[in-house]
Amino acid sequence: MKKKLGPASIFYILLFLVLLYAPIVMMIAYSFNNSELDMGWSGFTLKWYEKLFAAEDAKKAVINSIIVSCSSTAISILLGAFAAIGFHKFEFKGKDMLDSFFYIPTIVPAMLLGVSLLSLFDIMHIPLSKITIIIAHVTFCMPVCFNNIRVALNGFDKSMEEAAQDLGCNEFQVITKVLLPNLVPAMLSGGLLAFTFSLEDVLTTFFVAGPKDTTLSMYIFGQMKSGMTPTINALSTLLIIVTVTLGVIMQILQNRSASKAK
Repeated sequence: MKKKLGPASIFYILLFLVLLYAPIVMMIAYSFNNSELDMGWSGFTLKWYEKLFAAEDAKKAVINSIIVSCSSTAISILLGAFAAIGFHKFEFKGKDMLDSFFYIPTIVPAMLLGVSLLSLFDIMHIPLSKITIIIAHVTFCMPVCFNNIRVALNGFDKSMEEAAQDLGCNEFQVITKVLLPNLVPAMLSGGLLAFTFSLEDVLTTFFVAGPKDTTLSMYIFGQMKSGMTPTINALSTLLIIVTVTLGVIMQILQNRSASKAK
C-alpha cells in the first residue's frame, strides 16, 4: 500500500522545484522586459529578440554551432553504433578494460580535456579551426552514443540474429538488416543527447577553437563579460527551448527503444 505524501514532503518538493526553476523562469520573463536593466518590470516587448536576430556576430555563432554540433553528432552516432555492435558480437582480450576507457572522456573535467587536446593539436601542428572543435566534441559525444546503443543491445533478442543467419544472412547482413534497424531509436536518442552536450559546451571549445570559430555557447560567455543584458536573456531562452525540445524527443525515443527491447 502506497503512503501519501505529508505536508513536510510536499513543502520540500515545492521548495526544490522553486529553487531549480525560478531562475530560469525569471530569465525567460526578463527577455521580454522593456527595460535594459534587470531591475524591475517596465513593460512587454520583443525588441530584444529583434535585436538578437539582427546581430551578425550572433548569426555567425549560431551557424558555427550548427555545423560543429551536427558534424560531431553524426560522427559520434556512427562510431558509437559500430563500437557498441563490436562489443555486443565479439569477445576479445582486454574487452572490459577497453569498455571502461570509453567513459573516461565523459568524467574528465572539461578544462583538462580542452588543455590536453590543445597540447595534442600543437604537437601535431594542426591549426585550430572548426575541425579541431568537431574532433574535441566527438571525444565526449561518442561515449554518450555508445552507452545508449550498448544499453539497447543488452536487451536485444539474440534469437533474431540466429534466425537471420539460419536464413542465409552473413555477419554484415545481420548487422545492416537486423541490428541497425532495431537500434535506430537508441541511435537517435543518443545523438540528440550528444547534440545537446555539443551545443552547450564552453570550456573544451574555448581551448580548441580558432579565432573566427566562435560557437553559440562561447558567444554567450563572451557577452556575459559586459554584464547580463536582455539580448543574452533572449538568446538563452531560445537555447533552453531547443534543449528542452531535444530532451523531450530523446525521452520519447528512449521509451520506444525500451518497449521494443521488451
